[in-house]
Amino acid sequence: PRGWGGGETPRATPRATTRATTTTTPRATTTTTRRSRTTRAARATTRRRATSIEDVPPEDVAIVVELLDSESGEEVTEKVDAMAKGGLLTAGVVEAARVIVEANRQSGQDPDVVALLEDVYKTLDVRLREMAATQVKDALTFAQELMKYFTAEDLERDESVAVTKVQLMMREEFERPGGVSREALAKYLDEVLPVMDQQDERIQSGLETATTPEQQAQIVQMMMQRTKERMQIEFIRDCAAGI
Repeated sequence: PRGWGGGETPRATPRATTRATTTTTPRATTTTTRRSRTTRAARATTRRRATSIEDVPPEDVAIVVELLDSESGEEVTEKVDAMAKGGLLTAGVVEAARVIVEANRQSGQDPDVVALLEDVYKTLDVRLREMAATQVKDALTFAQELMKYFTAEDLERDESVAVTKVQLMMREEFERPGGVSREALAKYLDEVLPVMDQQDERIQSGLETATTPEQQAQIVQMMMQRTKERMQIEFIRDCAAGI
């Protein structure tokens, strides 16, 4: 069967596979018994090795071990989805799963067991990447929405109703269940600003090579507009970062 990554339905865990094949041929029964034994050994090895890896927090390892104790691939998927919604799926958990895979592979565990452990890792990794992509999209949409309500000129006033409104909108979004988080918004805008720097350099080069006054005027106007947009983005970023 195919693995769990890339949106595939996870194949059964070792525990589920054992139950599903107990009434098949003698050869299958023998394989089942072997897998059951190696699965228990893999779980024991996972716990033992995890406690000896200083850079992998035990709580992250515990989450992965809980996934390995699922009845079926569908249960794993449900648990991963619940983790994602509850904020428990982190880069640390994915890293713990990767370390567990490597530890079991290096210890000479049964290839089938290693493959199943690797499927768990890939499932977690894919889901985390999906979450990151969603967070970026949501942060982009929210930032664009905020920029409609204030201008760079508003930022230069001592007291601006527009700026106050934007700050209130941000606070409400950060406190809303399932809303864009401070961290996600600040991280996204931190990544946007260097890209803008590169674009500005190209625009500046275009100004230097412009051959007519009209072209120069258009480029200057573009640069002025981008400067205002940068002020807006930096303000939103600073608010999100608590600066």
